[in-house]
Parts: sequence; C-alpha cells; structure tokens
Amino acid sequence: MRIKCWTTAILVVLAFTILSCRSSNQTTQTTKPRPAQDAFAHYLDSEVPAADGFDFAVGDSNGKGSYQDLTTVTTYNGWYSATQFNEEYSLGIHTGEDWNGSGGGNTDLGQDVHAVANGLVTFAQNCGRLWGNVIIIEHRYYENHEPRKVLSLYAHLNKIKVNKDDKVTRRQVIATIGQDPDKTFQAHLHLELRWDESLPATYWPSSNGKNHEWINEHYTAPTQFISSHRALPVPENEEMLVLVDQQNYKARLYERGIMRDEFDVSLGQGRGQKEIEGDNKTPKGMYFVVQKHQGQFDGPYAAYYGGHWIKINYPNKYDADRGLAEAIISKSQRDQISASWLKREPTLQNTRLGGGIGFHGWNKEWPNDGPRHLSWGCVVMHLKDIGKLYDEVPEGAMVIIF
Repeated sequence: MRIKCWTTAILVVLAFTILSCRSSNQTTQTTKPRPAQDAFAHYLDSEVPAADGFDFAVGDSNGKGSYQDLTTVTTYNGWYSATQFNEEYSLGIHTGEDWNGSGGGNTDLGQDVHAVANGLVTFAQNCGRLWGNVIIIEHRYYENHEPRKVLSLYAHLNKIKVNKDDKVTRRQVIATIGQDPDKTFQAHLHLELRWDESLPATYWPSSNGKNHEWINEHYTAPTQFISSHRALPVPENEEMLVLVDQQNYKARLYERGIMRDEFDVSLGQGRGQKEIEGDNKTPKGMYFVVQKHQGQFDGPYAAYYGGHWIKINYPNKYDADRGLAEAIISKSQRDQISASWLKREPTLQNTRLGGGIGFHGWNKEWPNDGPRHLSWGCVVMHLKDIGKLYDEVPEGAMVIIF
C-alpha cells in the first residue's frame, strides 16, 4: 500500500485494523472440507477450475495499454508498479505490488481490475480502514506433474463485482480500482500472490514480527510469477490423457476429462524419482507420446516389449532444468530439451539424464501380487492391456506420471 507521508499514528491504526479483522477473516477464508477422493480424482480436482495461464490484473493482459481518466476524460498510456514485492518502506515490508496508471494521482480511479487467472473466489468483502474492499481468489495450476495452488489478493477496491464462491475466468473483471475508506492513499491496486492459505485477508507480516525470508516463503513476487506462468497446460482439457499413479501402481486413460479405462502397472526396478541414466527409476513428470511401434522388435531384450512400445519424451523441461542446476547437462542441452518438449517432440536422449522411457508389455504375463518393479525405468503393462492402450493413445497425447 503506497502512501507519500507516513506517521506513527497510521502505523497504530494499521495494527489495530489487522487485529480487528483477524477473527472474521479466519472464518470467512477457511477452505471448506472436501470429501475423500482417490488419487486420480484428487489430481484432477475440478472444484477450482485449473488456470491455463496468468495475466496481469490491470491494463491489458501484459500490464500495459492506455486508459481514460473517468473524471477528466484524459487518456493516459501505461501502467507501473510503484511499490515492489518485499520492499522495505515506511509501513514495514511490502507483501505485493502497488499498481498505478501512468497519469498518477487518482487518474486510475474506477479502472477495471481483472482476475489474474481462472479460479474460485474465497473472500470478497470490505475490511475497513486502510484495506477497504478486498477480494481473494484461489488458483489451481500444474507445475510439471505437481498440482499447485496460489492465492491472488486485490485490495483498496472501489467496487467489488464478484461474490464469495464464484468461479471466475482469466481476465474477468472482478472489481475496479479504488482507495482506502479514509482516502489516505491515492487510488491504486494492491496486488498480492500468496502461498499460505491460512493467512487472514488483512494479514500484515511486519506487524507480526516477520522478516524478508518469511515473506519470501509465504508470498511470491506477482510480476515475476505472472511473467513465468503466462501459458500453462490443463490436463483435464486434453483430448487424450494418461495418468500414472506410482504409489498405487495404477494408470488411467481419460478422453476430454472423462475416464475411459484403468490399468494395473509395474515400474522400474529402482525406487524414487528418476535422476540419471542407468538408475532404473521411473520418472515423475509431464510428458508427451512421441513414438509408437508394434510387432517385431530387435535386440536381446526384444521379448520384453510384449509386442508394443509407446515412447514418451523424457527428459522434459523440468528434468533439464534440474540437470543444468546439478551440472549434469549443459545450458545448450537444457535449451534443446526444453524447446522440443514444449513442441511435444522427442527430446535429447544421449545426455546423462538418460532416455528411452515409455510404456510396454513384458516377456510374459506378471501377477499383481508379485514384484511390481520390473523394468529399467519404463511403465510395464499387462499383455492384455498394452495393446488396448496402444490403440487408444495417439502420438502427441499427454502422459503424467506422479
């Protein structure tokens, strides 16, 4: 929240406001308990619509563009963040970004505020002095094979245009830019992105003895996060999707979000996340089918394909990022892998990260009550199932192993 001149009195008011709002916010923002689900249903949890990417909350989707002062009808071009994330200033440590129109003053008063992504409104009410109208939206998205969650908070709003429990879409107008009730500040949007769902709406870390490190753990920088998450995959929107649950040795096939089939599977002889060539572990991640072959196979292990081979593009972008960080591969190799993976094409197979991962049968039928770690890192299917999956899954289909 931006103020040109701060006083001790305002600091006292802020602390009082935060304390007075805490009890009501804790009850309003608490996530409702959800019924027990199996691992697949939990993974594709549709109560909160998944984000297909993040945009900026003011201006156009890139946080730019012109706007017209609603009072003077003067047109201004551009938006900027006046106070930065984790910046130390008169009120303590800032938890988000304060967005202003380039015209300054109250020229941006009443301009549209957009939802940064698809999500569910978990809080929408007036919080009184200093904060004013506040909205919180829960966003669910996918980072490699991991479903993740982040909350966006919008404060000092003039008009709230959504209600608690509303499902909103990316770029939907949810409010307009306003001021605090006492008009202590000039008009601007206070935007936060929070990891911590338990925080009350008006929580101010500096009033609770928290430092920069704590804020970095519980919040994230809006511009940096949005810029790195502009486009995101949504597995439940895929034409064909294969999910593999390593813990329960199960795989499911989905068509446009509807389950078509379930299979028992076995995994690599090594346990845990695949890290390097030869560790015999099955990877975890988001991949795409890049090759299919059935019939005769060559080589000493030909019989172990069970007559079918469905190859995925391991390593992916996230495997490559880890490989670069651990000095397993070069930056050039990382860039090649990332570019190919994004295009759903085969990725480099000759690095120390390994390759040659996919789905296949086995040299004979195997029992579910026997050993379930059979392969050198691939997903092994029953002979009666591999042919069925082969026929149903096209090249380019998404495969998520978790």
